Amino acid sequence: MMYEIAPRVMHNEFRVQLPKTSDYVIYTERNLVLLKKNADSFELPTVLDVQTVNPKASENLHYLFSVDNEAFFSCDENFAPNASDFELVKDRFFRTMPNMPIAFGGAVGSHISRWEQSNRFCGHCGTPMQRKADERAFVCKNCGNTVYGKICPVVIVSVTWENKLLMAHNLNNPDRKPYLISGFVDMGESLEQAVRREVKEETGVAVKNIRYIGSEPWPFSNSLIAGFSAELDGSPEITVQESELEYAKWVNREDIGEYTGRLSISGEMIQRFKAGTL
Repeated sequence: MMYEIAPRVMHNEFRVQLPKTSDYVIYTERNLVLLKKNADSFELPTVLDVQTVNPKASENLHYLFSVDNEAFFSCDENFAPNASDFELVKDRFFRTMPNMPIAFGGAVGSHISRWEQSNRFCGHCGTPMQRKADERAFVCKNCGNTVYGKICPVVIVSVTWENKLLMAHNLNNPDRKPYLISGFVDMGESLEQAVRREVKEETGVAVKNIRYIGSEPWPFSNSLIAGFSAELDGSPEITVQESELEYAKWVNREDIGEYTGRLSISGEMIQRFKAGTL
């Protein structure tokens, strides 16, 4: 899955650290991240790149975390707005980046940068926020409002019926292959309750024997995804929630196509069901 970067290790504990020229820099605008063009692809800009195109911006970089000894910093401004060799690219580019540790670092850095960009002002009184000196948080010096990083919990579930797996295609997923049922957890709701609700809402199917499988950070929607398995409880008849899904269907184990767990817990769970190891 995407967070599995072993033998390399992410160090995301809070600390203050000065940048090296080889460290990476993250700047985002919503779901776009500023990348440097490299032939027919892109790469994460380095501190040296920022120093070259905008020396002033390089003086205001903020440490985020490290992957081994390679640090990632955020920049509060677009440091290359007029440079032809830089471009704002959808952050899902990191899903295609061959260097998994750097791709994961770029995706997580973009997650943190989006949170920083959306918390420049206090939501209570409108005063400009300041970074706390001792932890990753923003604090309002006027009213004391403190804001921590945004992580949205999501559940994803492999629903089985005999030798079949419930699979669906979400309207917002550009990948044409079917995946598993998933959705955000509501306030006041347990993970297990969210599993039952999401499956029922999107497919009309009831489930039982819910079992936790594992979890995965998913920076593209500011999420932490919790994976579960469950069994059909009652009728297998499907009623598709057309506002969410293009289709949903039961797929025989032997008819499931090729999936990889390299980038998502969904692909990992589908792959495990197909192999009979879920």
